[in-house]
Amino acid sequence: MNKETTKTTTPLERVQLLDVRQLATTLRMHPRTVWRLAAMADAGQGNFPKPLRLGPKTLRWRLSDVQAYLEALAEKSSQ
Repeated sequence: MNKETTKTTTPLERVQLLDVRQLATTLRMHPRTVWRLAAMADAGQGNFPKPLRLGPKTLRWRLSDVQAYLEALAEKSSQ
């Protein structure tokens, strides 16, 4: 018997989180540069996405925030 199953996804399942190494690889930069950009954004310089704190030593970036940041950079550079 062929039974089709439909899997429903919750909003949380659609959120993809990146650690600093994954983000650095995605952006093709060194992890130290990611930390510098994050520190500059904390200081009010730039609009690099802020990481989510999941634990005392665990930070992750939302992939959707990173994509929005890159789209804004592309739009800004094309003007």
